[in-house]
Amino acid sequence: MSTYKLTPLEELRSEKKRLREERIIASQRLSYQLQYLSDNWGTLLTRGITSSVKAKLAETVDHLSSGTSGTPHPFAAKRSNPWLNLALSNLLPLIGSLSWKIAKPALIACAIRKIPSMLFGSRKRKKTK
Repeated sequence: MSTYKLTPLEELRSEKKRLREERIIASQRLSYQLQYLSDNWGTLLTRGITSSVKAKLAETVDHLSSGTSGTPHPFAAKRSNPWLNLALSNLLPLIGSLSWKIAKPALIACAIRKIPSMLFGSRKRKKTK
């Protein structure tokens, strides 16, 4: 039996078809990811900020508990407080979500007030003397 060999033109056509299908799949994946970002940008931003604040706060607490001098303190042993870690891990996401629920309507209201003045300019009434 002989195997069928593709001509260079047929190879190019099949490659073009394969690349078109890959492009469609990549487009759908990108669309899904952008939709996810659009739906959850506030939560993602809040999580990023709270994790950053949590890390900085934990670093500060560790720094304060260890002391600033290079000499060890005889009564201060460096150990992590499990209650503090538990409180930070549970409290910061709640604070972040609560602050977003409060800030979102305020930001929308502010934007709604500012957009007309940016589009049409501020119209101030002239005072009569």
